[in-house]
Amino acid sequence: MTVIEAREATPADNEALVELSVACPMEGDIGLAVDRAPDFFALNRLEGPAWQVAVVDGPDGRPVGCIAIAERAVHVNGEARPGMYISDFKVHPAHRGGGAADALILWARDACVAAHGPGVLAFLTVLAGNKAMVRRMEGPQGLPVITRVATFRSHTIPLLGRRRLRRPLVTVAPASPADLGEMGDLWARLAPGRQFAAVHDAGSLEQWIAGAPGLTLSDHRVARRPDGSLAGYLGVWDQAAFKRLRVTGYSRRLGAVRAVFNALGPLAGATKLPAPGGPLRNLTAVHLCVPPGEPDVLRALVLDAYNASRGKGYSFLNVGLDVTDPLGAGLKGLLAQPTDVWVCVASLGGAPPALDGRPSYHELALV
Repeated sequence: MTVIEAREATPADNEALVELSVACPMEGDIGLAVDRAPDFFALNRLEGPAWQVAVVDGPDGRPVGCIAIAERAVHVNGEARPGMYISDFKVHPAHRGGGAADALILWARDACVAAHGPGVLAFLTVLAGNKAMVRRMEGPQGLPVITRVATFRSHTIPLLGRRRLRRPLVTVAPASPADLGEMGDLWARLAPGRQFAAVHDAGSLEQWIAGAPGLTLSDHRVARRPDGSLAGYLGVWDQAAFKRLRVTGYSRRLGAVRAVFNALGPLAGATKLPAPGGPLRNLTAVHLCVPPGEPDVLRALVLDAYNASRGKGYSFLNVGLDVTDPLGAGLKGLLAQPTDVWVCVASLGGAPPALDGRPSYHELALV
């Protein structure tokens, strides 16, 4: 019997990993393939200061499966602690069911335990309804048990006609270096109220943005109250430099919606939805930092980004929030289409933490 083993990926695997990502589309009302050319590892470098990617090779010696881990300081029940984020779990459709997935999961388990012991917080995201992952969550054949602890929702907002904000309570403008100190302070104050939110201060926030392809500080919008104090902020990121979406197909329902949208949308300044095989240009909110009781501030930020992005070839703006987050009220009436992602923890030998009722937060751009 051939023993399947995972190995750490190297830069020489880049081309094969890009091909693997495209070969493993996300299925839903819109099928989407993620093209990570020219640098598959660009996304992994953003997921934590220490990261690794592992692969399983096929008969020809090229990777047919992968998984990644990244060490990240996160908030759990209001306290900062080290965590290991598991991502990029993919196996080529032609090689599923042969042991590659098990080998990758065992590699990730061992790497996480080696970094922080069996009690380390190991967390991951799973597209809601992913039947293959649901079967694995019970921990078959001694594999780690995976427990769903939250649901994070991608609100996909179509960029249609211009929208006005009634009675704005804040003034919104692009961020500048002079805002960074307050941005770091606000994040440090609000992040403990969100499970799994990354630990940041002004310096780490600036460093992260500087290392993110296609993202600048001025791509962030800051909202200020009449007294000049910072009310909240978010970034708007075009990730096309290293992560592009291609449509693989539409469901019957959404195919009909697309036909109507493409006929009427351009009259409102919207970009047509592409045919299968075409690129879907979109923007994703990042570093969403707004007090939980102020959905009007989030709405002001989102509408400012929405209006600034119209007519530039983008179809959607994606905003991610926990389904229990009270900020979701700020997105009502924007015709957002929901896609749910489960936030899960993996038991690697120790008991996973018992979480209180705080909403989760995850950077949707890193999924």
